Amino acid sequence: MKKILAIVCLCGLSIAAFAQEEKPASDKKASPELAALQTAASLARYGYENYSATALIEAAKIIAETPVQELDAQGTPSENQTVEPKATRLRLNPEELLADAQKYAGKDKVVVNYAKQVEKIIKGGGTRGAVGGPKYGEGRVYGKTYTDYEVKFWAGELAEVIVVGDGDNDLDLYVYDGNGNLIASDTDYTDQCVCRWVPAWTGVFRLRIVNRGAIYSDFAIATN
Repeated sequence: MKKILAIVCLCGLSIAAFAQEEKPASDKKASPELAALQTAASLARYGYENYSATALIEAAKIIAETPVQELDAQGTPSENQTVEPKATRLRLNPEELLADAQKYAGKDKVVVNYAKQVEKIIKGGGTRGAVGGPKYGEGRVYGKTYTDYEVKFWAGELAEVIVVGDGDNDLDLYVYDGNGNLIASDTDYTDQCVCRWVPAWTGVFRLRIVNRGAIYSDFAIATN
């Protein structure tokens, strides 16, 4: 009996080790600008899940104060699916975040006043659109499928990509060069992905976001 238990334990450890090899924990860190967008996306997701006005306001403030440009690449889905819309989606437009925050705040004067302060930052332009800032966009990937982006990166310069999902599924990120070679990946069990690498040559790279879950995920994507 003891031998049987020992074998079972060893098998369990082997399976766990295999799973960890397949989906290692990510220890990659994004640059301050991309990390700020990652934090804002997490706050927004928390705010919508918990009807937290302050979390949405903080997310709006971070986005307003982070220099970003619009990501001109469009995601190409591997498959379209007809699905029922979710009750909430991942919104990262600062104006929308503030509008929703004010709905959640109700008659809470402190929160409403804070929202008005952040609104002034947004209307003042903050630092959004600054030349050289990270590029930012939003997309959707359906269950058990993927969506691709094509983005140009420069040789010898650090390239970064982050993806933050809406919390419903495990998302993985893969980066391929123009020859189809896998350059970087983040395949842990979360829907927050970070890839960092230094291209050997200037060219267009394919960013593939894979949805491991059964339902669609809305996500934010940013590149430096």
